[in-house]
Amino acid sequence: MNIEEKWHKKMDELTHEADMLLMVMNDALKVYQDNDEICAISYLSEIIRKKFDEIRNLF
Repeated sequence: MNIEEKWHKKMDELTHEADMLLMVMNDALKVYQDNDEICAISYLSEIIRKKFDEIRNLF
């Protein structure tokens, strides 16, 4: 495996881990969805999760 393949594999792993962490955080925040501040955080975490998904799709 050359350096580029290793880099792609590592980036895929890191973005996948970040995506999973954001999904867990978003699920935990849904418990408090009546709180407007929590809803904003949940909304932003979903945007971040989608961006990580787009990054992963590049690899």
